Amino acid sequence: MRILHYFLGFPPYRTGGLTKCSYDIMTSQKNQGDIVFALWPGKMNLFNKKVKIIYRGMFDGIESYELINPLPVPLDEGVKDVDLFMEKCDSAIYEKFLKKLRPDVIHIHTLMGLHKEFILVANKKKVKTVFTSHDYYGICPKVTLYHNKGVCDNKDCKDCVYCNLNALSIKQIMLIQSPLYRVLKDSAIIKKLRKQHRNEFFSEDDQPEILMSDEKNLKMAEKYSTLRKYYVDMLQNIDLIHFNSTVAESVYCRYLKPKNSVVLSISHKDISDKRDTPHKGDSILRLTCLAPAKPFKGFNIMKQALDELWEEGKRDFILNIFNQVPQLSPYMRISTGQFDYSLLKSIMEESDVLLAPSVWYETFGYTVLEALSFGVPVVVTDHVGAKDIVGDGGVVIPSGSVEALKRTIKSLTPSYLEKLRENIRNNIKIKTWEMFLKEIKDIYKS
Repeated sequence: MRILHYFLGFPPYRTGGLTKCSYDIMTSQKNQGDIVFALWPGKMNLFNKKVKIIYRGMFDGIESYELINPLPVPLDEGVKDVDLFMEKCDSAIYEKFLKKLRPDVIHIHTLMGLHKEFILVANKKKVKTVFTSHDYYGICPKVTLYHNKGVCDNKDCKDCVYCNLNALSIKQIMLIQSPLYRVLKDSAIIKKLRKQHRNEFFSEDDQPEILMSDEKNLKMAEKYSTLRKYYVDMLQNIDLIHFNSTVAESVYCRYLKPKNSVVLSISHKDISDKRDTPHKGDSILRLTCLAPAKPFKGFNIMKQALDELWEEGKRDFILNIFNQVPQLSPYMRISTGQFDYSLLKSIMEESDVLLAPSVWYETFGYTVLEALSFGVPVVVTDHVGAKDIVGDGGVVIPSGSVEALKRTIKSLTPSYLEKLRENIRNNIKIKTWEMFLKEIKDIYKS
């Protein structure tokens, strides 16, 4: 097949789960004999605003094309200059591009930077389009639908004004999209600035609410509503939406009605069935959390539950965590070094259970699949998309419930944990990368 992928860009310029999943799919399809193309949003020019697509050579056997002057790419930083995210372009640019590549299918991994005209041209040329729901961009400018210490279910976009107060300006976005930034991204000073900025991320949790009766803010809310309609229209013109969990499906379908859709859990290239990995048990309950110590990931809920258990006299547990935390507790074992996937085996050998306490509507959650693949039981909230694959190999609890998490941790006796491990060995299907690739190809051909 001739397959065109649209994604954020190649590593190491882009990182994260979306980049890893889409890049792994592309390289694997190329290795299977498919002809694979990649289109990604590139630099934005300050004066020459003409949209162009430039061939950037081969990248691991994949034909790479840079979209010059895309729509702004905010990543998870929010949207400030709303009108610039809906600018029109000459559809002939995309018509010429698709005529040249002649793809059988277009796999879209994000809407960031992509003009609506691209989808309309693909429809006109009857090229099948597939969209994978890696996050909620298009519905939520900050991609997480997380607001004021909880999930956002506000459909009138008034909260968008509040959430995007600290969004990047268009000049800052242009800098991040520039070739110079790609070169300097891993320099010491840029890393320091990026780390400082990430530490302040979600700081609006502690800010006062803004006055929505203000006419200026009401007009901004209308703009965010128009922006959501712009992206909803794009999504409703895509031939098939691949939801990677029932959580993602339920959230998206509150805002749009897809032409066609399928729920299909995901995997990644490093997943294999390692359920025979030896378990090193002892008298201490060893909890592991691989998520960042951020409120939307449920860190505050988890910490409160464990703090209360500790204060109540239950002290036969430790928490292994692999990120900096705002405040230490005596049961925490912190590893702040650079996490490497090669360490996962040793981490899981030292884990009795994995905690995934997310508050936001997590579209999937690779760490849950990774734990199960090593035979480690999991405790996840009902907002974690990967709850679909837990079965009787773990416990699903209500999101945001300190009491439910406390009760569950108290129930994790050695005999119960052994039963959960046995269930994982006997009853859980581990989706390997090869299985997932076949399912994706079946979607293309359906």
